[in-house]
Amino acid sequence: MKKSFLLSVCVAGLLMACTKTKETPSGLKFTMVKSGGADVAANGQIMVITFLFKDGKDSVWSDSRTNPFPTMIKVDSAMGVDPVMEVVQMLGKGDSVTFQVPAKELFAKTFRSPIPPGVDSTANFTFQIGVTDVVTEERALEMQKEFMTKQNEEALKAEKEQLGKDTVAIDLFLKEKAIVAKKTASGLRYVISKPGVGPNAQTGQQVRVNYTGTLLDGTFFDSSIESVAKANNAYNAQRPYEPLKLMLGTQSVISGWEEALTLMNQGSKMTVYIPSTLAYGNRRRSEVIAENSILVFEMELVEIVKAK
Repeated sequence: MKKSFLLSVCVAGLLMACTKTKETPSGLKFTMVKSGGADVAANGQIMVITFLFKDGKDSVWSDSRTNPFPTMIKVDSAMGVDPVMEVVQMLGKGDSVTFQVPAKELFAKTFRSPIPPGVDSTANFTFQIGVTDVVTEERALEMQKEFMTKQNEEALKAEKEQLGKDTVAIDLFLKEKAIVAKKTASGLRYVISKPGVGPNAQTGQQVRVNYTGTLLDGTFFDSSIESVAKANNAYNAQRPYEPLKLMLGTQSVISGWEEALTLMNQGSKMTVYIPSTLAYGNRRRSEVIAENSILVFEMELVEIVKAK
């Protein structure tokens, strides 16, 4: 009786395991980690998925969870030529699966590129894919717009918070150095050290500017003046040392520069303190200019070029 019961349990377990393993028309086996119980997505519908895949050494090549934007795939009968998409088109909302694809097949049929150097051609790549939703094209477009709106709102909020931090840091620095600076609504702080002559530069005009750039702590990163570059052990024989020529309003420089130059007239010199939100923001520009760096520039408006 006991043996019969154990045998029944084993058979039931095997049957359960079998129902979790499925096979694509081409013979690729995949395991259902979770079944959402929904119908398979139909041609023309948009599948919203999460995915992760890694190589035979367990190194993750891609993980959609690190991407803030949802991954969307339009179901198409032609997907079947790709082993990964062949599995995907057999899924419905709520399903999650795992499977392996040989490296040779993956690069030949999915990536359609040679196997990169260092990748074991005999190894298998493991995929984990989940379907979070199945929607119409119209709804997919709505979701994209909703996502972009949310991203913009979050970016504006983060920028406002960073500007607040930068403003506090700049004002504290100025107070400690007993520097009296003028302010603009955008957050610039500036000191005119030498007045110029004539009207201020305007959008649409071409100007020539000498400059030296540092971080708020004085760390040097660039100059258009050869003697300054040499004094900071940053001389580069491959570049010209001369006033930078640019057209205002073309966004060829950071927005802090654009604004600062419209506060200057020909011959004037200025020290300007630029919040990171008016410089490179949360992007790293170089080894010196890290994310959210406040920049300080000594600027001289050498010439406002007269239109011919």
